Amino acid sequence: MKKEQIIDHHESFKLWLNELKRINDKEWFQPMEESRWSIAANVSHMIKWDQYSLEEILPRVSEGVQLPPFPDFQRFNGEAKRYAHDVVTKEALIEEGIKTRESIIAYVNCLSDDDLQHSFSVGDQSFTLEEFFEDFIGHDKHHQEQIEAVVSAEKT
Repeated sequence: MKKEQIIDHHESFKLWLNELKRINDKEWFQPMEESRWSIAANVSHMIKWDQYSLEEILPRVSEGVQLPPFPDFQRFNGEAKRYAHDVVTKEALIEEGIKTRESIIAYVNCLSDDDLQHSFSVGDQSFTLEEFFEDFIGHDKHHQEQIEAVVSAEKT
């Protein structure tokens, strides 16, 4: 994946986040499926992982570096859900997500193509920087598809 593709994805993601402002609050907070997360929780989950990456991983990436493992997924994701439901408004969360993506874009803009090939580890997981971005882009797309399915169903 080229640097431009990573930037394009994040630019498109910002536009997609902005579109979510049109969702009414009932749809924003209700579970997307029985015993599943809401749109709000899913969006917060993606934003909180972006912020974690920006704060804990990306500033420390260099060839061969060993970084601490990712935080406990259940706890981290639970905190993201609570944040979306109990702390922040829909509009503020979306704006936070857009700003976070702008920070990622700024980071990627400073990279060279060679930088994307830096190998590093997070706990026992090894990545190149390119693979790391590919994983997170795949994660984005997975959640975007889930949310789009719910939003499309609501429109019909």
